[in-house]
Amino acid sequence: MSELNLRQIRYVVAMADAGSISAAARSLDVTQPTLSTSLRELEHSLGVALFVRSRGRPLTMTAEGRVLLPEIRRLVAHADDVAQRASGLAAPATGTVRVGSLVTVAPVVVPPLIREFRAQQPDAGVSVVTADQRELLVALDTGDLHMVLTYDLDIDDGVHFIPIAKVAPKVLLPSAHPLAGRRSVALSALAGEPFVLLDLPVSVDYFQAVFLAAGVSMRPAMRCSDLSFVRGLVAEHLGYSVVNLVPSQRGDDGLSYVCIDGPVPQLQLGLAMADRALPAAADEFAVLVRARLPKLLATRTGRRS
Repeated sequence: MSELNLRQIRYVVAMADAGSISAAARSLDVTQPTLSTSLRELEHSLGVALFVRSRGRPLTMTAEGRVLLPEIRRLVAHADDVAQRASGLAAPATGTVRVGSLVTVAPVVVPPLIREFRAQQPDAGVSVVTADQRELLVALDTGDLHMVLTYDLDIDDGVHFIPIAKVAPKVLLPSAHPLAGRRSVALSALAGEPFVLLDLPVSVDYFQAVFLAAGVSMRPAMRCSDLSFVRGLVAEHLGYSVVNLVPSQRGDDGLSYVCIDGPVPQLQLGLAMADRALPAAADEFAVLVRARLPKLLATRTGRRS
């Protein structure tokens, strides 16, 4: 096998993302013959075809190409990280930090973290991807993300998870609900009311464990993958839900967060990272998250709005 060329590797990622050689050529500002020649040379070096080329049809990856693409993405991401790390030796906080966050976590804590990071490191940037747990861990593995702000749910063995704060589940009720003013409530007291489930991959298993610990069967009346929609349904007295994070600045949202009686499983909120070196800016962002995250988590529950 010939020595791999990083530029050719980057071209493959661009072609896979664009779905055609012509579109990839435009995005890279190179000619189509340049990409075609580069692809042939790389396929010859690897000894396998990466794409199926058919005139008039979208560019599709071969079975071998689909297997190799995650590794190719990791190579490109690692090369970018090395370049950022090298430049960071002279300018400690430059470049862009690629952060992933669970969709339920991001609205509560990510905006203030970005604001504080920009104030501390004006020459660095932050890009944020929100998704469910499985999507985020895949992006972390391929190198598309430097770190993921999430819970300790279904974390792979190859991922380094840094726990930062424990988060207990809470019942989400309309603020006018008879139980909204209590310090805590048993899930059994709500057994006759409709339950609105925040239906996200992996998270569902956790909510099931919460109900099992409380000795109550989880029977969702409605399932939603959007936390804002769940809050809206509860605010309109269409049911109750179970969540983990309480926004620190809520305004008059018509909602109340009440602790759950009894021993129920808690989650650890923290940072998931791959086993590779981070650019200096990413290191700085991780330090900020570990210092500031506990203070950003609201501690008030059962407050009428």
